[in-house]
Amino acid sequence: MAQQNLLSYDDLVYLINNNLQKADDFMQSKGYTLLKSKKATNLKYHMALPGNSSTDVELRADGRRLYIYIATDELQQLNLVNNSIAPYLLGAEETSGVVNYKVKDLGNIYIMVTDKVPFNPIKKDYDIRIVSDRNITAYN
Repeated sequence: MAQQNLLSYDDLVYLINNNLQKADDFMQSKGYTLLKSKKATNLKYHMALPGNSSTDVELRADGRRLYIYIATDELQQLNLVNNSIAPYLLGAEETSGVVNYKVKDLGNIYIMVTDKVPFNPIKKDYDIRIVSDRNITAYN
């Protein structure tokens, strides 16, 4: 599978620092399909991947701050996020199965891994939430 369609640290920084119009163009150029749009404050995207995997991305604006939620069963997406944030990692902690990474120029990344429903021993569901720092705002 081409990793160019998956989201890395650089992609996440770009999305966090730009308004939803630029994010919309960027996500569609990566191959995501727009599923739902609510008054330019909430965009939802979907991409089907080989091997019956998929990735759903939700971008939500709250004032000038942007939040990103990635729901996927593609292990390569989780690995790409983990590997690409490694040089920028400021700290990490785990609480109740949720790993919280503090990342430079991005904010906090919360990652939760759960069993796939219906159960599949090979696949898991990965929930990745990115919450930008208060001092990081989207440019117009």
